[in-house]
Amino acid sequence: MRRRSSAFLSLLLLPSLVPTRVDAAPSRGNLEADIEKLETQISTLDEDYNHARLKLSTAERQMRELGVAKEQADRRLYHLRRTASQRAAASYRIGAPNMILVLFGSENFNDFARRMGLSTRVGDWESGIVTELEIANNRSEAKGAELRKERDRARALSASINKKRLQLKERVDQHEALIGRLVAQERQRAEAAARAAARRGAPAPRAAVVPRDAAELRKEPLIAPPPLPASGNARAAVAAGYSKLGTPYQWGGSGPGSFDCSGFTSFAWRAGGVSLPHSSRAQYAATKRVAKEDLQPGDLVFFGSPIHHVGLYVGGGNMLDASTYGRPVAVRSVNRSGYVGSGRVGG
Repeated sequence: MRRRSSAFLSLLLLPSLVPTRVDAAPSRGNLEADIEKLETQISTLDEDYNHARLKLSTAERQMRELGVAKEQADRRLYHLRRTASQRAAASYRIGAPNMILVLFGSENFNDFARRMGLSTRVGDWESGIVTELEIANNRSEAKGAELRKERDRARALSASINKKRLQLKERVDQHEALIGRLVAQERQRAEAAARAAARRGAPAPRAAVVPRDAAELRKEPLIAPPPLPASGNARAAVAAGYSKLGTPYQWGGSGPGSFDCSGFTSFAWRAGGVSLPHSSRAQYAATKRVAKEDLQPGDLVFFGSPIHHVGLYVGGGNMLDASTYGRPVAVRSVNRSGYVGSGRVGG
């Protein structure tokens, strides 16, 4: 019986003694695909951040304007209250003789009634203004509290987005480090194969060609610009866009040395004399809808639901854009997934 128990216990412990299977190292192709997905997520968060920052800027501006208006209203309310108090005190001190003075100063009874009525109406008018100012003051305080909540929500959202973005960037960096190690291993194998072939007097095998590293994966051909629009603001915007070919992507970048997608389009159109908000969603709202088949150079093309990417159409089915984290400004096709619409600036 004791031997059976020992044998049974050994069977229970056996799985814990067997080494856990280690998953095979991810392939370079899988790592590159993961990097592309992570970069897309980062660029989406970038535009979420831009939108939150725009809301924060609007709330802060409204708070400043509200503060100025409230100060002015407070000063007016103070002076009216002081005037009303002074008149009330004067009336209390004069008392009944005040009515007598009005009576003797009047030409007849009708004039007396008119003067008394006018005095009452002036008092009622002042009292009404004080009441209205007090109501406006209360509304202003309530609006201020609402704006403070909106500002705090926007700040919290910005901080949350920033945290998520840093986490994604850390994963991208880890993937690139793995790719770097894989590239180093491939180079070592390629060099060893080349040396072995040389010793045999044979040509180097095709596999011995040194592979691209992670940085080279992100290099894209810079397509020569097509003819620019004949004239006008669109010509200036497209020319400004082409002048930034190869400029690096940067979260929140609005130029001239780095860009994110909406920062790039706002920079380009600033050269065309039009101010656009630094947010792809806000730019969508600020432009006139145009069909894809009617696109003209200078139009904006939007992607994602919710919108998280925008590019500058340059003709020939292509756009200029600051694509995503790690990829510079380049010419890319507008025929990509996620297209949601196009907009004409100032149309």
